[in-house]
Parts: sequence; C-alpha cells; structure tokens
Amino acid sequence: MSFRSLSLLFSMPFCWSLMGGHLQAQDTSAVPGRVAQLTLAQALKRVADRNPELAVSELEIQAATARVAQAGVKPNPEMEAAAESLSFPWVGDGIFHYAESTLQISQRLELGGKRNLRIRAAENEVTVATSELALRKVEWMAAGSLAFAEVLAAQERLANQHELNRLAQQSYSIVVERVAAGKVSPVEQTRAAVALASAQLEVEKHKRALVAAKDWLAALWGGSHADFDEVQGRFEIPPMAPDLAESCLQNNPELKLAAAASDARGATLALEQANRKPDLTFSAGFRRLSLDRQQVWVTGVSIPIAIFDKRQGAIAEARVRLEQSRMEEKAVAWRLRAALTQARHEHENALLETSTLRESALPAAREAAAAVEEGYRLGKFEFLNVLDAQRTYAELQGKYIEAVASGLKATIEIERLARCDSPATPTNPIR
Repeated sequence: MSFRSLSLLFSMPFCWSLMGGHLQAQDTSAVPGRVAQLTLAQALKRVADRNPELAVSELEIQAATARVAQAGVKPNPEMEAAAESLSFPWVGDGIFHYAESTLQISQRLELGGKRNLRIRAAENEVTVATSELALRKVEWMAAGSLAFAEVLAAQERLANQHELNRLAQQSYSIVVERVAAGKVSPVEQTRAAVALASAQLEVEKHKRALVAAKDWLAALWGGSHADFDEVQGRFEIPPMAPDLAESCLQNNPELKLAAAASDARGATLALEQANRKPDLTFSAGFRRLSLDRQQVWVTGVSIPIAIFDKRQGAIAEARVRLEQSRMEEKAVAWRLRAALTQARHEHENALLETSTLRESALPAAREAAAAVEEGYRLGKFEFLNVLDAQRTYAELQGKYIEAVASGLKATIEIERLARCDSPATPTNPIR
C-alpha cells in the first residue's frame, strides 16, 4: 500500500464524524497557500504531505525492500591461484622457477534452506517497517484531528465571548438610559462599565487563544496561523455504537506492529537454527606440472566441523527475543483495551453532559437572563441580578463548549485505538 493510500485510509473516519459526512470534492485535494476556510480533510492532507517523519518512515520501507533483494542473492564464487616449489631470480641460476601451479574456482552451497529463511526474515522487516509507517500515520492524523478540534473549540469560545460581550454592551446601554432618567444611581453605571470592560478583555484573551490553537494545528505541516482564516466543521459529538469500537480494536496499528515484530523475531529464530547446519564448498580447477609439462584437473569439497561454534548463543538470544515480543504484544493489547474503555467512558459522559445542558440548562439560563434584563429595565430587579444571570448563562455555555471539546477528543482517541477499516467491518463506526 502506498503512502498516499495510507493517508486517505487513516484520515477518513474522523473527517466523517467531525464534518457530519458532508465533505466537498475539493476537500481531498491539496490546497496551496492561504485559505479562508480549512476543512479537516485539507488539514490532514497537509500533515500527510509535508510531515518529514512520515517521509522518513516511507524511506525505511524502501530500505527494507532493498534488504529483501540482497537477502535473495547467492554467495559469490571464489577463484584461487597458487604456485608451489618456487625459486627466485636472486637464488641459484637467477631464473624464476616454479614446479606446480594451480588455478581453481570454489562455490559455497547453502544448506538448510538458509536463503529462503533469509528472504523471509527480510520480508518480515518490510512488514514491520510498513506497520511502523501505518502507526506513525495514525498518530499524526490523530494529532491533526486533535489540533483541528481545539481550533473549533477556540472558535466557539470566542463566538460565545462575543455574545457575552454583546449582552454586556446591551446591559450597559440600559443602565446608561436608567441613570440618565434618574431611576438608578450612577454607581450602577460604573458596575456596568466594569462588566463591559471585563467582557472585552475576555474577547481579546480568547482571540489570542484562537491564534495559539491555529499555530498548533499549522505547526504539524510546518506552517503558521496565517495559512488559514478559520476551520470549518460541526462542533458536536458524534454518537457511537456501544460494541463497535471493541470489535475494531484488533485493527489498531500499534497492535499490528507488535504482531509484525513477533513474526519477525520468529523468522530470525528460524534463520539462526538453520545456520547451525554447515555449508558445503565445492572447488574445481586444473594444475600445471611445470617439470613434466602436464596439466591435470583437480576437484575438492570442504565443510566446517561444528565443534565450538554451534550458534547456541545466537539461537538462545533469538528465542528470548521472540518470547519478549510475544509478551510485548500482549501488553500492548491490554494497554489499548484499557485506554479504549477509558475513552468510551469519557465519550458517554460528554454526550450525557452536553445533552443535559443543551436541552434543559442552557435554554432555562438564557430565558432567565432575558427575563432579569427585561425586569431590570422595568425597575423590578437590581443590576446585580442582571450580572448574576449573565454570569450563570456564561458559565453554562462554557461548560457546554468544554464538554463538546472533551467528547470530540474522546472520539478521536477511540478512532485512534479502534480502527474499523478492515474489509469485514464498516469504515464509518462513528456517525
């Protein structure tokens, strides 16, 4: 599977959940330069295309593939030339003499299926490198999704603060009218002015927080907040089937990487066990007898005698490494299952909290604030009641925004842990 295919595969689920399944065609293409509205698909594509760590993982796959080609190469033949019974020009009659000369070629034959096992071990390394790329991809896509959700939340916080600032401005105008009419003390105008100034300061604070969130997102592709004006997405928690995430945990790339590492260690053990069997070396050539001016053919075979080195240490290490990988795979599965359970609880709690706030608490607080403000205009309430009602509404609205943000983060974590992208399961578990 190519890097671009992996990018599309791992970025789709949360795109659908956060965008509500309504993505435009241009969202899947790269958008160069600055854009007014940035979608999640565009943001994740920028991360996938420009992140150097993912490029490093892709190069590792290429290097591992090259090792497979090298593992299948047979040993080179060796040529040997020798001369015997030499006499040198400075000895005797001063003429260079030799009695015998031999020229032969040797070829080592690997026994025990070493070549096939070596290829298998190299192919397992390719699988490990591919699994590592998939894991890095999911991690960076999750980081991009989290940063995108944080920008969405920052936009909502700023919009909410603008609304509170509008209410403070409206209250201040009412107080000014009542002070001018002599119905209330000028002290209340001072209180209203302080409340308005505080609301305006909060607006500036949330503007800076939004810029920081945009910088965090853009940093994932090496950019800045100037790359886009705002992000576009639905600020709501998508529901999730209660048993779907657990069934998709087996597709987690970290778990697949641990399984691939175990397979690679098993292939290494099989190769080390095969290395115990010595290889045969055949040689053939001819020998020239200078004195008799004759040539004779020679042949031979050699085999190491495995007395001292029987690969016992390497085999023992390979066995331990294999058992270590199996334990690591089990530990990863337990840790992922615990994290998934925690994320599902956080998702359910966030859904319950947002539902309660949206359906009962927020409408009641909004109506109460409007009623108290109208009552103050008619002289039925004091200005402190207005401030208290507005503060209550602001706190509830802030709790709602934070609950949605928490639910989105839990959704991203669930999708990072439980990948429902195998052919046998739906690719969109969170709608």
